Amino acid sequence: MKTKLCSVRTVKALLALVIFFLVSNLAYAQPTNDLCSGASTLTSGTTCTTTAGTLKNATASVGIAVNCGAATSADVWYSFVATSSYPTITLSSLGGSLSAAGARIQLFSGTCASMTSLACVSGNTLNVLTNIGGAGLTVGTTYYIRIYTNSTGPFTTGLWGFNICITNLTTGVPTVDYGKSYLNITKGTTGGTIEPGDTLEIRATIVVKANSAYDCSFTDNIPANTTYQAGTLRVLTNEGKIYQQFTDASDADGGTLSGSAITINLGSGATATAGGILANTSKPSFYGGSCIMIASYRVVVGAVGYNTVVSVGAGMLQYNNTTGMVQVTFPKDDIMLFKNYGMCPNTVGSNAIINEFGGTFGSGSTKDRAASNKVPSNYTYSAFSSSAGMPNDYYYGISNNTSGGTTAAQGYSILNTWAKPDNSQSPSHRIFGVWDIIGDHTGAASPTAGNPATDDNSGKTGGYMVVVNSAYRTDTAFLDTVYNLCPNTYYQYSGWFRNMCSRCGCDSNGVGSGSSGYIPTNSTTHDSSGVYPNLTFNVNGYDYYTTGNIQYSGQWVQKGFTFLTGATQTTMVISIRNNAPGGGGNDWAIDDIGVASCSPQMVLTPNKPDTLCQGADDTVRFKVISYFSNYTEWKMEKSTDGGTTWVTVGVDTTGAAASGSAVPVYNSATGQYEYIITRYFRLNAVNTYLMYRITVASTTANLSSSSCSFITLSPKIVLAVNCMIVLPTTLISFRGQVREGLSALQWVSADETADVGYIVERSDDGVNFTSIGFVKGTAGAGQGAGYHYTDPNPPAAQSYYRINITSDNTHRYSSLVLLGTAGIGFEIRSVVNPFSDHITMELTTPGDGTVVIRLTDMYGRVVRREKAPVSQGLNGLSLYGLGGLTNGTYVLQIQYADKMISEKMVKFSK
Repeated sequence: MKTKLCSVRTVKALLALVIFFLVSNLAYAQPTNDLCSGASTLTSGTTCTTTAGTLKNATASVGIAVNCGAATSADVWYSFVATSSYPTITLSSLGGSLSAAGARIQLFSGTCASMTSLACVSGNTLNVLTNIGGAGLTVGTTYYIRIYTNSTGPFTTGLWGFNICITNLTTGVPTVDYGKSYLNITKGTTGGTIEPGDTLEIRATIVVKANSAYDCSFTDNIPANTTYQAGTLRVLTNEGKIYQQFTDASDADGGTLSGSAITINLGSGATATAGGILANTSKPSFYGGSCIMIASYRVVVGAVGYNTVVSVGAGMLQYNNTTGMVQVTFPKDDIMLFKNYGMCPNTVGSNAIINEFGGTFGSGSTKDRAASNKVPSNYTYSAFSSSAGMPNDYYYGISNNTSGGTTAAQGYSILNTWAKPDNSQSPSHRIFGVWDIIGDHTGAASPTAGNPATDDNSGKTGGYMVVVNSAYRTDTAFLDTVYNLCPNTYYQYSGWFRNMCSRCGCDSNGVGSGSSGYIPTNSTTHDSSGVYPNLTFNVNGYDYYTTGNIQYSGQWVQKGFTFLTGATQTTMVISIRNNAPGGGGNDWAIDDIGVASCSPQMVLTPNKPDTLCQGADDTVRFKVISYFSNYTEWKMEKSTDGGTTWVTVGVDTTGAAASGSAVPVYNSATGQYEYIITRYFRLNAVNTYLMYRITVASTTANLSSSSCSFITLSPKIVLAVNCMIVLPTTLISFRGQVREGLSALQWVSADETADVGYIVERSDDGVNFTSIGFVKGTAGAGQGAGYHYTDPNPPAAQSYYRINITSDNTHRYSSLVLLGTAGIGFEIRSVVNPFSDHITMELTTPGDGTVVIRLTDMYGRVVRREKAPVSQGLNGLSLYGLGGLTNGTYVLQIQYADKMISEKMVKFSK
């Protein structure tokens, strides 16, 4: 919108500006210090005169530049109230004499008694934006204009006339977005917590999406507990490339470090003292429609202790939107310095994420599910659509198939083999022609490959994942509250992430990766994926961890960290924030968000049951191993009924107590903390069947909480026998099948004693066994035979069978056989984890057959592969010869027929 003030005939005022007419042969007053002496107070429309009809040359009092005009030139004055920051003053319809003499325009601030010259131009136009710049004029303030020439006359009426107009900018109010974040440069692409000595890159993003912003600048103070890294005042592209480098000194460029104060003036024409212009078409450009730039500098975190807070928030971004200055103060952002434990190698318990299907986002046969209330409202939900280009920047989707639409005509596909860009049809199969077409991560046979896209059109059901197309600003993309945590306990917070686009880059010239002349992000690798996702995990208002740049690999990657709850903390608020602006990349998927406690391991030493003579002392020894030193509280319990009930044991034969506090000792060979609890108990009764277990926790209160304490998975089993009697025979094999609805059991013996008998026992819970039959041994002393028994009662959904081999008041138990009417599924019942030189496990299979066992490292490389025969029911398997593997995390995969089970394993050295 223009505001015009135009003179008519000789000299006319605009915006109520009163123009005083000049005539020839007037006598001019000498300069004085009071331009308005004897005149009334100036308001809009008042001319500057001393006496009516008499003009005065005001050179001495207003400081006219030497070459701005003749000292004795006649002049005309106007006053006006600024209605915008960057108006333009224009002369037109100049009389012949004025045109020949050369018009001059001078603009003043202040009052008639004390004026400051802001600009002086020779010509017909004074543009405040280009001739003054900076913040421009202050809206609502009165300013003065002097019109004069470089001539002293004579002045002839009609030849010195002109029209004058003041117009405001017509570009419109700019659309600006912004945000502040940081990157942990030290942790690189691996990611980690923020620790003393880390280098952080502080970033302020400004985006102009429409029109122009003026006098743009970023100011900040070096955060406490950090030191500025010299020579790092920069403007970056949204991909993090250096677009403009500044010196630290206060010189001609737009960056200045003064003490702890940072100033970075931005845009075209920026100087050390004033910001410049940022138009939506300025560079760095996003396809010519938006300008995205980052003002940045780097700091090094000082040598302060862990749990120190470093605040990298605050700072100010300011710009003029043509109606006045806009000042944006960035919100508080606190970093908690925390030891970088990495991923917790041993997590147990149910996922503490209770929303969004435990962090998996659920599953279904509909391609795009409903929106999630865990994605903040700053992102808008959208179904996947190639034709609409959704989800676009500032949008997110939740899908089990990231192709376009729901029909083939809309780009629907289950294949990820289309070209990039996919020009085989319109609309493309791929979002924007380049995104990956994938399924979610939950339950994938390969954790890094994930699941293929779900074929919804065939009625298939698949898991969902959230896909975020990041906003230009840096902001929160996921938010949740976790409840029922244990105090003083280490937890792992993690998620699986995937960079969705290999060709989304747009260089600073606005050229996309698919166009000629594109400048790749990395000139060596010719990476064209664009902006890398880089995320911060915030817990209860403090930043703990950054993922580092998640580069494109076509794979899922797990990111997460381990942290410690407070002394009384039971809940936490978790958020995931973008550190990099969108636009040309930063398109990422997230799935399987999890919070799980990092458990200690309680290992029997030695790890075997004991059969001891009556009256002997049994040694019960547990080694407690943990990556953390806080699991100090323990208690020992025993069971006399096969594990149904447990009671705290009394003092042992040495008088030692059954519970207490231990001092873990760090083992540098394993990188873990350890302590051993040993107790001695006398076995007084024959045929006593005892079980011992140990429970540990981080506090005494947690020791009494079933959800905050940890119990050994392998209890110590002790059997007292009469050592004067030869033990019964052994079994070479024990198997079973369900035939015509009944359990048929078979076993083969060896080295039978003369009076051996076989008691057949059954349990429907795997703990409590009942005798259901007896078979007398027939082979004779030292011989073996085959036997069978059919349970007259149908099995339950799952029934366990064992043989109690008896001879002269002694007995021995066989292994277990699992049978069931509902069918036995394929699953791992138990596995010893972590492992050292071998892995032992129990698994069930629905029938006889063969399983393939693979052990892969975290890069998906197979380090061991074995085949093993299995029988219907429960099977015990072992994988030996693993002592030479490097300590670390592995994935155990067991394949039976067309089914696969995956289990994360941790290797350590004894």
